[in-house]
Amino acid sequence: MLEIRILEVFAHSGLSRIDFANKIGISNAVMSHISSGRNKASTDLILNILNHFPDISTDWLLLGQGEMLRSRAGRIDKQLVSDLSESVADIKAAQMSALEKIRALETRILSLNK
Repeated sequence: MLEIRILEVFAHSGLSRIDFANKIGISNAVMSHISSGRNKASTDLILNILNHFPDISTDWLLLGQGEMLRSRAGRIDKQLVSDLSESVADIKAAQMSALEKIRALETRILSLNK
């Protein structure tokens, strides 16, 4: 049931009920009514959850299919991107250093052949 999955997102968020409700744009009373089963989730509420919690799987939230959290492959890991960018920069620097050494050796070889 969708409302139960919303409560699972709430539990996963680690936020207080009031903070969670504020984050997804509903009142604490509406959150309480969803918890008790008195209210059904609106489309706007579902969209707000998906917008504010991008790690939550849309299929899971809407249909109950798959895992709650998107797979790591489906997310952009900012730290991984940063680490890879640093590695590329290190490799480029090493490449430039190697090219300078090659040029110096070529120059030396040319001077020895004269």
